[in-house]
Amino acid sequence: MINEGRRAPDLGMPTQAGNNLLWNITRKAKNKRELLSMIDKLALKLGGKYKDAKDELIMRAAIDAFDSRGNVGHLANPDRNVLQQIKSVEDLDGGVIILHDKSKIKMDGPTATRVLKNLMNLKPQQRGAATLAMQKNKRGFEKFLKVLNR
Repeated sequence: MINEGRRAPDLGMPTQAGNNLLWNITRKAKNKRELLSMIDKLALKLGGKYKDAKDELIMRAAIDAFDSRGNVGHLANPDRNVLQQIKSVEDLDGGVIILHDKSKIKMDGPTATRVLKNLMNLKPQQRGAATLAMQKNKRGFEKFLKVLNR
């Protein structure tokens, strides 16, 4: 008996190995356009062994799986909120902040205290917009760090 790896949900492919490959693609794709491109490449893989991937029902199942994948990896952890991380850095008198693009930023305790104090002085709506921009990527974090580190 041949073991075909972990079991992915049935996405309509004739074999479980095909379902596993298609499931992995739905997890790796960043947007629908990239997903469709990856499915096209899968259909050509191994001389057309997975040509069924281009079937309309299978592509629809893959897009549905992509849409329902939800929050993944480190983003699902509530401690990944940049505001909570800044509070943690303040408590520990220094540390590392991990952003949503998985980049890391070192911050010392006094800087974290100033940033947190100025962030808490903002109105809730402005604070929410600032934290969203800060936790997205390194450029946004640096931009608001300059503003809040007065």
